[in-house]
Amino acid sequence: MGNFDQVVLVDCDEPPTPEPKPQPSVAGCSPGAVLGTGEDLQVILMTRGGGQIIADLTNYIDSGSFTRSLDKTSNLTLTATVGGMLGEACCGAFEDAYQWATEIAVFRDGRDAWVGPVTELQFAYGTVSLTAADLSAWWERRTLPDLNFIGQDLATIFLGYHDAAMAQDPSPNFTISPTPTNIYDDRQVFGADYDYASDHISELARGGVDWTAYGRTILVGGQEVPAAPYTTLLDIYWDTPPDVSARGNEQATEVVVKGKGVSAIARDEAYIDFYGLLTRVFVEEDVETIEAAQAAADSRLEFLKDPIFIQPSSGAASLRTTAPITLPELIPGMRIRVDSQATCRKLVRDFRLQSVGVDFSGAVTLTLQPLGTVDLASLAVDQSAQLG
Repeated sequence: MGNFDQVVLVDCDEPPTPEPKPQPSVAGCSPGAVLGTGEDLQVILMTRGGGQIIADLTNYIDSGSFTRSLDKTSNLTLTATVGGMLGEACCGAFEDAYQWATEIAVFRDGRDAWVGPVTELQFAYGTVSLTAADLSAWWERRTLPDLNFIGQDLATIFLGYHDAAMAQDPSPNFTISPTPTNIYDDRQVFGADYDYASDHISELARGGVDWTAYGRTILVGGQEVPAAPYTTLLDIYWDTPPDVSARGNEQATEVVVKGKGVSAIARDEAYIDFYGLLTRVFVEEDVETIEAAQAAADSRLEFLKDPIFIQPSSGAASLRTTAPITLPELIPGMRIRVDSQATCRKLVRDFRLQSVGVDFSGAVTLTLQPLGTVDLASLAVDQSAQLG
């Protein structure tokens, strides 16, 4: 499968003053760069599309957090103390916040860390609670017109879905950065069905497309982000060394994918010799070519043939501030090596970063999963025990 050709880069120079629009990154960090404390976090209320700053909310916030997720819309939540009287000046920071009409932008280390529309507001005497979603949430509120793709790369189809969904109202102002997956298939959408764009995009994610929201850009491509630098996380970089979980109930050494009139099988003979023949069958009715079915089978086998997960031993398994990677570099989809010697199941293995959790207090947690496809719902994989 293809990878991202456009690496999201990281500026490791002196952090600039936050601006109303997220900045593109610069090529990988200098040696010695670390996660840091995140003490300079800044939270901004903006107009839809990021055109204008409305207010700096930072000093009013009591608590909050946000995530970055792979193949999934991520969220931000915060609570804030404001004036109890309508006429008090500190109410002004939130009285211009409206669902969908305004956005929240977060900066950390002087770089854009997260942006998306406000989706829920709760006003109480002296307090405000707010929820926002990243910009991919707009796909859940846009339907698709008639579309027909024949023999197209799945990343091209993804771009076509996005462009069609946003054509009537492009005001959310976000773009797609696609990289070919080298998986080709057919897709047809009937406008009379009023299908949400998000449903068709989720189907592509089951077939070999990965995407993640990064600022005002959605990165789209194959199985992993070739982000630099390639990082190894030792036990000393966690607050508490994480547990290693081997999930035999979800394992498969043979995977069958059944599409629309086509099917494909992926097997790993070495794993069959060791673990035995463990077959799992998946139905993907939108897959129409043998090549696409085979790619889906291969990817799922990679994920399931030895499903090792990393999970916290107690409480939140957060990275230490000395971890050798910065927050801008932690892009869901990237490959991370874990070298864990703290348990009886010692391992040195590559994982994929599924999601990043950032608390406004500075704590950063990771969700790590096996290589291969990431649509856990379609694999019937238990997500509750994963790290993060």
